[in-house]
Amino acid sequence: MKGRWLIPITIFLIILLTYLLYNLNLHNTAVISRSGEGPNSSITEYVKGKVVRLLDTKVFERRGSVNHIFEIELLGGRYKGRHIVLRNVIKPLALPLISRYISVGDTILCRVTGTGDNLDAIGLIQEYDRDSFIIFLAGLLLILIVVVGRIQGIRNALALILSGMAIYLVMIPLLRSGRDPILSVCLVSAVIAILSLMSIVGFNRKTFSAVLGTIGGVIIATFLVAYAQYKLHLTGMATANVASIIEALGSSGVKEMGFNFEKLLLGGMIIGVLGVAMDASIDVASAMDEIKRADPNITAARLIRAGLNVGTDVLGTMSNTLVFAYFGLRLLLVMASLGTKIFAQTNMQLLSVDVISAEVIRILAGSIGMVITIPLTALIAGLWYCRKPKPRF
Repeated sequence: MKGRWLIPITIFLIILLTYLLYNLNLHNTAVISRSGEGPNSSITEYVKGKVVRLLDTKVFERRGSVNHIFEIELLGGRYKGRHIVLRNVIKPLALPLISRYISVGDTILCRVTGTGDNLDAIGLIQEYDRDSFIIFLAGLLLILIVVVGRIQGIRNALALILSGMAIYLVMIPLLRSGRDPILSVCLVSAVIAILSLMSIVGFNRKTFSAVLGTIGGVIIATFLVAYAQYKLHLTGMATANVASIIEALGSSGVKEMGFNFEKLLLGGMIIGVLGVAMDASIDVASAMDEIKRADPNITAARLIRAGLNVGTDVLGTMSNTLVFAYFGLRLLLVMASLGTKIFAQTNMQLLSVDVISAEVIRILAGSIGMVITIPLTALIAGLWYCRKPKPRF
């Protein structure tokens, strides 16, 4: 009876949690700056707003732009429930990245400023409200994992939640506080590997072998990637996101925040290695555990050889998955623009471009970590599964 109701209860809890997170996010606020104390203080904050109606539209043909004036109802913050007039500028050719196509009924992100009860009534629309849909999509993913995986799916969903919490509640605060990115990422990655594998397969010899294999593969791959980063002079500053951070904070702000973009780049590569290493290690450890159960008298050498055979199949499929994932994420747009006005470098210069080299290193780092993890896990699992119990007196 307990197992019968466990899956529906889990799905109900996921739906409830998703709904609560959605409402919390919808009415949440982020204070940017505050001057003074008490109710008459001046404040600037990000809040969500609902587009109530379109007040005016102005078309500037020479500029190639359109200005929409919207009435917005604020959904959170100090001025919750108040109405504000915001201007939305659309310049699809000159400013494509900041052109927002807003309609009545949409929820948007607003930046508002006020002093006491006086709200500055005019401003600019900042961004679409994207995070609300992301919350729903994450909830749908968890529900599908539980529906398809049943009891094992509940464990997988729990592992995914724990991993997300470890990154959001531990890793990001450590990085924002100026702690060493490599050390922070390695420690949190080890915790994620342990928690995830324990949640999925429990605390047993498979977990022990997979965790040690994962950590060993990640550590060795980290040293190789760090050396590659040194040899290739990768700075971690060749992306638009980094440029935006530097522009917003200034050089003094970057130093004050303690950002080391080289180490942050390396930390991101380590996280990528962790994911594929965990998959490879648990596949090999689980297969070897089943082989050992089917043939209790198998020798350690034969079991290790069987694990390596399983690992080669895993290697063939996952390495392609890794390449396609990174290629589709970053490289496709850049390579498609080669030789055009958008990206003037030729094919000969391709691998010497900072951002391209960094993405190639990500692919190679993940592949190297996976390749190293497979024999490590096979060796550890073979020796661990075939160890002779100590005699009891």
